[in-house]
Amino acid sequence: MQELVGFVVRHGYAVVFAAVFANQIGLPVPAVLFLLAAGALGAIGRLAVAPSVALAIVGCVLADWVWYEAGRRRGERVLRALHRFAPDPEAATHHARRTFERFGNLLLLVAKFVPGLDAVVPPLAGTSRTRRVVFLSLDAVGAALWTAAYMGLGYACSKDLDRAAAEVAAFGRLSASIAAVAVVIVGAAVLWRWRARQAGAPASITTPVRRDLDSLVSREFTEALRIRT
Repeated sequence: MQELVGFVVRHGYAVVFAAVFANQIGLPVPAVLFLLAAGALGAIGRLAVAPSVALAIVGCVLADWVWYEAGRRRGERVLRALHRFAPDPEAATHHARRTFERFGNLLLLVAKFVPGLDAVVPPLAGTSRTRRVVFLSLDAVGAALWTAAYMGLGYACSKDLDRAAAEVAAFGRLSASIAAVAVVIVGAAVLWRWRARQAGAPASITTPVRRDLDSLVSREFTEALRIRT
């Protein structure tokens, strides 16, 4: 992390913008670590916090806007391209679309905290014909929350950035696990209801599945608190 902090010091605000934009456009750039470094430098007065936050939000929204327009113009082809390395690209695309249909545009507020989900939500908003002003507004709020969370962590942990980076990595793995299990539960619910319809039986399993999902999230949240403390 110290080498990264030095890199940000040498190149200033532009590197914060570039790192966030590159990450959101799909390049393997660790934008979260750059945000941590920017927050730590803000704590010691080497970077101004407000410009760093503003540039990170702008970089994030601009990259997401590119994916939104791609989804709006190219539709399913963009989603299939994003899932081309998945074991079953068609199933992954179908699950992503169903997740967006279930939760709607509000996913834009939290998607950036869930690895994998952040990549597909902007093009899904485009394919669903979400109005541009709605997309840009919600995406800007989500980008602000994401930026503030990680820059704030860097600011608070400026004397121990390596520990902060380790906690971020643990949180990312935890978020991905929650998302994966949630998708499995929802997929099982859909399959159960379909089989129930085929058999002519009642298909009301929403409550048990929701209870299982709530229990899962509660357990994972408790584990996240344990990791951070």
